[in-house]
Amino acid sequence: MHLTHAEHELELDLGPVTVSCTADELAAALTGLVREMRAAAPFIRPDERDTLRAIMDHAGVPTVGEMFPDFARDSDAHTTLRKLRTAQFIRPQDRDRWAVEEHIEVKPFARLLWERLGEAHLFGDLSEPVEEIDLALPGVNDSEPAPEEKQKGKPDGEEWNEADVLDFLSDDDTKD
Repeated sequence: MHLTHAEHELELDLGPVTVSCTADELAAALTGLVREMRAAAPFIRPDERDTLRAIMDHAGVPTVGEMFPDFARDSDAHTTLRKLRTAQFIRPQDRDRWAVEEHIEVKPFARLLWERLGEAHLFGDLSEPVEEIDLALPGVNDSEPAPEEKQKGKPDGEEWNEADVLDFLSDDDTKD
């Protein structure tokens, strides 16, 4: 990573491509990912959260079959994997499809937040506030921050609806 102090311009080496952006642009992109994760959290049942915890704690890269020995498409296990993927925690490692032999990859950003902030912070179920970790460069947050938006989500008890999977990410309040 390269930083030009006068402009807070970053050059990020992302493997096959280098991207230039400001620290504020990077912070906005990462904030968007955190919002997606936290907005999806209310849809994840306690047993699905147990599965996510087992995936995160696994010594290697588990397969779908290791986590769900009786895995079948269109089953509860399949829905769980899809929900955890939508919440930005995991993805199929080799193909873009869940199957028994497919490895479950933890997304790098999810791993970073899981280890730095913890599960409770990501799921918004803290009884006490936790010190925030500032991922911005020094001096970037010297100005007054904009007020955070209230999290949008479904009321307690409302079922997961795959047709609505991206609705909670919209900032448009005019939708029915």
